[in-house]
Amino acid sequence: MDPEHYAGLLAALGRLSRKVVRKHQGRIVSIQGDGVVTVFGYPKAGENDARRATEAAIELHAEVGRLSVRGLPPWAKPLSLHSGIHGGLVYLAPGDVERGRFALGGQVSNTAAGLSSEAARGLIYVSEETLGPDANFFSVGERTRVSIKGLSRPLPVCSILGRAPAQTRFQARSKRGLTPFVGRDVEMGELRKHLRAAAAGKPRCVIVSGGPGVGKTRLIEELVQDADAAQFRVLCGYCESYLSAEPLQPFLQMLRAVCGFNPGMTAAEAVAPAQRALAGLQGLDDGGRATLLRAMSLGSSGREARRPAAGEIIAALSSLFNALAAERPLMLAVDDLQWADDTSQQMLNAIRLLQRPVLVVVALRGGAGDVLSTDRIPPIELGPLGAEEAARGIGHLLPGVDPLTSAEIHRYAGGNPLFIEELCHSAAADADRRPLEKRLSGAPWLNALIESRVARLPQDQAEVVCAAAVIGNVIPAWLLKRITGRSPDDPVVRALAEQDFLFPAEQAGALRFKHGITRDVAYGIVGLHRRKAMHLAVAVALREHYADAAAEEGYEALAYHFAAAHSPADAAHYAELAGDKALASSALDRARSQYSAALAALDEFAPLPREDLLRWCAIAQKLGMACVFDPLALADGIAIFERGVSYARQGGDLAAIARAEYWLGYICYAKGLPREAAAHCEASLELAERIGDLRLAAQVKATLGQTFLSACDYDRALVLLDVAIDSKRQQSKPGSHVAVGSAYALACKGSLLGDRGLFAQADECFAEALALLGGSPHQVGSSVRGWIACVHMWQGRWEEALLAANHGVRIAELVRSRQLLAITRALAGYSDWILTRRPESLQSVRDATSWIEERNGALFTSLCYGWLVDGEVSLGRMREARRHAARLFVRARQRERIGEAMGCRALALAAAKKGDFGRAERYLGLAEAAANVRGSPHEHAKTRLCRAEIEFRRGRRSEALKELDAASEAFESMKMPWFLERAAALRSAA
Repeated sequence: MDPEHYAGLLAALGRLSRKVVRKHQGRIVSIQGDGVVTVFGYPKAGENDARRATEAAIELHAEVGRLSVRGLPPWAKPLSLHSGIHGGLVYLAPGDVERGRFALGGQVSNTAAGLSSEAARGLIYVSEETLGPDANFFSVGERTRVSIKGLSRPLPVCSILGRAPAQTRFQARSKRGLTPFVGRDVEMGELRKHLRAAAAGKPRCVIVSGGPGVGKTRLIEELVQDADAAQFRVLCGYCESYLSAEPLQPFLQMLRAVCGFNPGMTAAEAVAPAQRALAGLQGLDDGGRATLLRAMSLGSSGREARRPAAGEIIAALSSLFNALAAERPLMLAVDDLQWADDTSQQMLNAIRLLQRPVLVVVALRGGAGDVLSTDRIPPIELGPLGAEEAARGIGHLLPGVDPLTSAEIHRYAGGNPLFIEELCHSAAADADRRPLEKRLSGAPWLNALIESRVARLPQDQAEVVCAAAVIGNVIPAWLLKRITGRSPDDPVVRALAEQDFLFPAEQAGALRFKHGITRDVAYGIVGLHRRKAMHLAVAVALREHYADAAAEEGYEALAYHFAAAHSPADAAHYAELAGDKALASSALDRARSQYSAALAALDEFAPLPREDLLRWCAIAQKLGMACVFDPLALADGIAIFERGVSYARQGGDLAAIARAEYWLGYICYAKGLPREAAAHCEASLELAERIGDLRLAAQVKATLGQTFLSACDYDRALVLLDVAIDSKRQQSKPGSHVAVGSAYALACKGSLLGDRGLFAQADECFAEALALLGGSPHQVGSSVRGWIACVHMWQGRWEEALLAANHGVRIAELVRSRQLLAITRALAGYSDWILTRRPESLQSVRDATSWIEERNGALFTSLCYGWLVDGEVSLGRMREARRHAARLFVRARQRERIGEAMGCRALALAAAKKGDFGRAERYLGLAEAAANVRGSPHEHAKTRLCRAEIEFRRGRRSEALKELDAASEAFESMKMPWFLERAAALRSAA
C-alpha cells in the first residue's frame, strides 16, 4: 500500500478501536501499529469484565471487516483481526508516549498477547479460566490448548465465533442477607444419628467432605445448634494453610476456649482464669494441667517453661477431653482438615480412641491432593444443591425472584452454595440486569466476582477488608484495632459481617473471613508497596504484643509477616524458631515449611558472609531432619543439599562440610540414587572420623548400610547394618530415639536376610524391631512393616503381607508421610492383587508409583515397576507392561534391581505365550543375572518355576520336569508353601 493509504488505514483502525472499546467500558492502553491493547475492569472491577472484553472484540472484528480501505486492489480479501483475551491481576502504572497511556506489568498481559499471536485470521482466543460461565453468552468453537511463553503448561482456550441468542436478565429486589440452611436433609440425618449415638456413650468421628464452598461449615454449624440443644459441650477449631499456622492449632484453640483465653490477654492476665478452668476438671492430673498451660505458653518460667513434646501435649489434651466428656457429652468440630499439620492428625486419632460420649466432626475439602485420606472414618460427602433446595436459598437472598431466574442461577452456579451466594450478591448490585449462566467453572471468574464485591464497598469498609486480608484469614480483634483503629463493634466492621466478608471466629476476640478465597482476592487487591508496609506494621505490633508473654506462641505469625514485609533478617530468625518449635512437636510438615522459609529469607542476602553461610547450612541440616521420613516432601531436595555442601566448603568449616555431605548423601539415597549417595556418605565418614565426630560417623555408617542395601550390595550392607545394630542395641529402650534407629536397622537387615532366603532369621529381626517400637505410632513403624510385608511377599505369605502393609498404611496416614504411604499402599495393593485379582488393587500400585514419580522420587520403585509389569502382563496390557519395564531397567542401571527378576519373568512368560522363545530366554537370563547380583535363592527358585512353565509350552517335558523338581526342592527348603503349591499345580496340569 502507499504509505499515505496505510496511514489512513491505521487512523481508521484507531477511531474504531476508541469507539468500540469505550462503548464496552474498556480503556485503551496503547495503539501499536495495526494492533491495540485494552484493559477492562479499571478503575473499578466488575464481574462481567471478561464478557465485555469479548463483546468488544466481536464488535471490533465485525467493524474492521466492513472497513472500506483506499489503496487495496479489488481482489484483496476484507481486512480481519486476530485477538487474545486473558484475565487476572496486573500491575498498572501511568505510561508515557513510548509505552502508551498505561504501563502494564505481569504475566496476564503477556498471556493475552500470546493468545493473540496464536489466533488465526479472524479468530478471538479467550482463556477458559477468564471467560468461565460467560462462555454461554457466545457461540464457541472447538476448545484447544495453547502453549504460552512464561506458562508451565498449555493454556485451555476457546475460540469465539459470535454472540449466542439473547438471554434473560434480572436484578436483585431486596437487601442481601445470609443464605438460610436449605436441603442437606439426608446428610443432616446422618449427623444427627452420630450425635444421638455419642449422647448414648458411643464415641463417634465423622468427616464432612466436599469441594470449596459446598456448605461443609454451614452443615456443621447446624449440627452445633442441635448439640447445644442436647446439652453437649461444643468446642470448635480450624486449620490454616498459611505459614502462620501453629502445630496442633485447632486443638489448642479448643484448649484456649476451655480456659477462657482471649487473644488480647497478656500471659499474666490469662494464667489465673486458665488455672481455675483446668483445676475444676476431675480426672486431669497436675502434670497434665502443667503441660496444657505450657502448651499455651502460660507455664512457669525457667527450665520447666520448655514447650512440651508432641506426645506430652497429645496425652494431656486427650486427658482434658476425656475429663470434659465425663461431665457431659462433648462435640469437637474441626474445620478445613485438609490443612491440618502432622500432630493435629495424630491428635485426631488419639481422640477417636476415647471411650466417652464424644462426637468429632471434621470438615475436609474433597479432592485435596496434599491430604492423606483414610477409610476408617465414615465420610459424609456433600454434593451440589438440587434445584428446589437452591431455590429456597436464592429466594431468601433475592425475594420475589421468578422460578426461571432461580433455575438459571442454580445452573450457573452448578449448585455450589458459595457460588450461588456470590452470584446473588452480584445480581443485587447489577444495575444493567446482567444474566446468569448455567454453571460456574474456573476460579479466576469467581475471583472477579469477589473482587467486584470488594470494589463496590464504601471506601472505609474496603480499607478494613484489605487490612484484614493482610493480617490473615483469622484476625485478632486487638490487632485489627491496632492496624485500622476499628474494633469488632465498630459500625463499619459490623457492616462487613452483614455482607458476609468477616464474621466472628471460633475463638473469642477474633474475626474470620467467611471464605478463604475472599481473603486471597482482597489480599491481591492491595498494592505491593502498601502491602509490605502493612505487613511490617502487623509484625511490629505482634512483636510488641508478645514481648510480655512467651513469644513462642507468635513465631509463625512473626515469620510470615516479616517475610511478606521483605525483612529477611527477622523473617529468617522467626522462621527458624518456628521450625524448631514444630520439629520439637513432631509437626514435620510445619517444620519443613518454616525451615524452607528461613532458607529463602537468608537467600535474599546473597552473597552470604561466612557466618550466614554456616547458618544456612545449619538450617538446611534441620530441614533434612524434618524430611527423614518423607523425602518426597522436598521435590528439589538434592539441589538444596548440594547448595549446603557448596556453602559449607565456602565457609571452610570441616564439621559443617561433613554434615552437609551426609545430608546430601542421605537425600540422594532417599531419592533412589545409591551411587551418588554412597560417594557423599563416604566423604562425610572420612571427615567425621578425621575430626573425631563419632556420633556422626555412626549415623553415616547406618545410612551407608541402607544405601548398599538399596543397591543390592548385600555383603557391604550387612557389615554396616550389624555395626549400627550392635552400637545401639545396649542403649535401646522401647519407643526411644535410639530404639527407633535400631528398629529400622533391624528391619533393613531382616529384608536382606529374607532376600537371601533366610526367612526364619528375618522374622527374628522383625520381631526384635517391633519390640523396640513398643507399639509407638512412629513413622519408622510404617517402614518396618513395609519391609515385613515385602519379605512375606517373597515367601508367599500373602495374607500376612497384606496385614502388615495395611498396618503400615495406617501409620503413614497418621504421620502424613507420602513416601511411606506410597510404598505401603503399593505393597498392600499388590498383595491384594495376588489374593483377589481385583483391578482396583493393581490400580492402587499404579497410583502409589505415580505419587513417588511426581515428586522426583525413585527409592525402591524397582519393586513397584516389577509388580506393575507382572500385573499388566496378566491383564494382557502389553503396552503398559513395556512402559513399566523400561523404567524397571532404568532402575537396574542405577543399581536398584530388587524388582527386576520378577518383571523379567513376567515378560518371559508373555513372550513364550506368543511363541517367541528366544526373547523369553533372554528375559530369563536377565532374571537370573538379577538374582545372582542379589544372591537371592528365592528369586532363583521362582525363575526355575517360570522356566519350567515355558519349557512345557515348548514341548520339552523332560527339561521342564527337571526345572520343576529343582524349584520345588528350593521352595520346600525355604518354607514357601504357596509357591510349592503353584509348582504342584503346574506339574498336574502338564
